[in-house]
Amino acid sequence: MVFNSGVYVYFLIVIFCLYWAFSRLPRGSHRAQNTLLLIGSYFFYGWWDWLYLVLIFTSTVLDFCVGIGLDTLTSERKRKLLITFSICCNLTILGIFKYYDFFVLSFVDMARQVSPGAFPDGASSILLNAILPVGISFYTFQSMAYTIDVYRKHVRAERNFLDFASFVCFFPQLVAGPIERAGDLLVQIKNNRSFSWDNIRNGAWLILLGFYMKTYVADNISPLVNQVYLSHKGLYLAQPVLAEGHGGFQVIIASIGFAFQIYSDFWGYSAIAMGSAALLGFKLTQNFNNPEMAENPADLWRRWHITLNRWVTDYIYIPLGGSKLGVLRKYANLFLAMLLMGLWHGASWTFFLWGGFMGVWLIGHQILRDYLPKLPETAPLWQKRTVKILKMAATFSVFGLSATFFRAYDIHQTGALWQSMLSFSSYHLSPVQDVPAAPEYLFSLLRKVVILILIDTAAYRSGSLFWIFEKPVWFRTMVYVVLFFFVLILGEFGKDVIYFAF
Repeated sequence: MVFNSGVYVYFLIVIFCLYWAFSRLPRGSHRAQNTLLLIGSYFFYGWWDWLYLVLIFTSTVLDFCVGIGLDTLTSERKRKLLITFSICCNLTILGIFKYYDFFVLSFVDMARQVSPGAFPDGASSILLNAILPVGISFYTFQSMAYTIDVYRKHVRAERNFLDFASFVCFFPQLVAGPIERAGDLLVQIKNNRSFSWDNIRNGAWLILLGFYMKTYVADNISPLVNQVYLSHKGLYLAQPVLAEGHGGFQVIIASIGFAFQIYSDFWGYSAIAMGSAALLGFKLTQNFNNPEMAENPADLWRRWHITLNRWVTDYIYIPLGGSKLGVLRKYANLFLAMLLMGLWHGASWTFFLWGGFMGVWLIGHQILRDYLPKLPETAPLWQKRTVKILKMAATFSVFGLSATFFRAYDIHQTGALWQSMLSFSSYHLSPVQDVPAAPEYLFSLLRKVVILILIDTAAYRSGSLFWIFEKPVWFRTMVYVVLFFFVLILGEFGKDVIYFAF
């Protein structure tokens, strides 16, 4: 089930009431709560398709046993073989469902370039056409991180299957993160939780904020972005000409609009996840930290999808050598890490190019940052603030342009969009291909994001997601009423989260 639906609201209310009712049992309340969490999480995940439960249960049993084995074995050689076996099994499951068809089709395309008559059936006989299980990348990475941490002796292996299974499939963050570590979430699952009105208050605020960002901001920006990027792949494949000939201004606005869409979509989901967990006495890792306030690409990636960035850093970038093997090796490691991050997002060459774009941007900034002009310390405050705002706008705009890789359906569409942006003749203010004139199009986007930017500015300046509780009662009431209005009256319910596809 999706968070932004009435079914989830009812589900959460039932879980919340039973969960805290169990806390009042004279004996075994903690075990009863964890049993409820596990059953509720399996019900939540099986709502899409009960067959998905087979995969997640298989991963859970595999890594539970591997963890105990790693903790028990004393031979380093055997421990290495066991962790290699675990990683290979997890990546094989992920690869079959997410990447098998992609690599087969890529191979077929290459073979046809050499021999046009190869694979006359289009490789249909060897394709799996498997449906991608929801959230498989998230729970696979979370489970892999556990076994790697046990191998590195950062955590002890969990010997209570109930607790471990609850950690792997904890429903608030199961299908789209944040990607939690055993040292953060599993510890909380093993410990007793106590009812707290502060948790209820914080959780309710995060859920309201998440619903606003997802149902109003993200899902109302979506139709605007679709005017340039098209609403679904079937339409694009049927009429690829629709991707061509757009106005340069409109492509830029739509791309930046998609950056706001995916941010509010994913951060909205993460906020609901954090809020739901808080209602149950848990604290999840904050997955976004005002990324539109980033002043450079490195700062952006410290603020955007924080748990994935941490995972890639700890389990790919640093094992490759990180920055300890010289400048060239550092840049090569960074570029490879971003390429793999791109492929993690999806089995498509557009995601591969997106990762490469990000890698080049990060490396280019590191090379040039010492040569960029800087304001002197004695510069007036207004100049410093102006430069800071310009840096923020430029950084998020460049990030938005990466939508031409991330959002496009294939490389041809990416090329067509860049052709529109690089053609001087395409820049005019009139409507183009049924897309409104640039000023009207921009204003339509700004109307959707202005309150979001104000909320994020408040959080950025206070350094806390819960800045609202520092304000007077009248102000808090006004904010709650406004957000409720946008959610209940103007919100779009039931639409999938973009990251469900990853």
